[in-house]
Amino acid sequence: MIRFRLGGCAKCFRWLGPFAALTVFVVEGCKSGGLPPGTAWHTSEVLQVRFAYPDSFLVGRFANIFGDISSRSPSIAGEAALPLQNAVVLVRPEDLGSYPLDTIPVGEIPVIWFDKPFGAKAAPRLLPRPDTSYALGALNVVEYPGFPGPYGEEAFYYVVEFQDGTLLEVAAHRRQVGISDAATHFDEIIKEILPTLEQVGK
Repeated sequence: MIRFRLGGCAKCFRWLGPFAALTVFVVEGCKSGGLPPGTAWHTSEVLQVRFAYPDSFLVGRFANIFGDISSRSPSIAGEAALPLQNAVVLVRPEDLGSYPLDTIPVGEIPVIWFDKPFGAKAAPRLLPRPDTSYALGALNVVEYPGFPGPYGEEAFYYVVEFQDGTLLEVAAHRRQVGISDAATHFDEIIKEILPTLEQVGK
């Protein structure tokens, strides 16, 4: 499991292996791409972000649930993508099963996903009072009690604001789908990923 150093450079983190008391790898200058074992970088040109994540996860995308939106509503095509259309999805191989990585079904298997709020310049959706907000290096992170939508209490939900005001939604299932007492602990993974978030293509 990866553990991040929150002091100093928010992008620098350390790997704690099975013998954490004896072996600690401190990674400096991680913008150059150096990573500890068990960790990988993912870059999304569409979301204009990159982040480090545990390589026990696979990176995919959701199945298109909206069809061809350009033919029905050109005003929302392209840059102002619908929710989940361009989301980056992290999924465990055992949860993915036989589903293709580029058409992960929405709501059927537990995942972590990253997305922009609806519209290129959108503010966060109408939300309940946040549980907490805090600064994380150059980022501002707001943690909410659930995802804004039906069955929202079944999801972890964070809104990350970069220095230029750009927003990123990060969400994940709280439990294995259909199993009420099987926690995913994806909030722990998200909180390890957040310090590595950085913008690209700006």
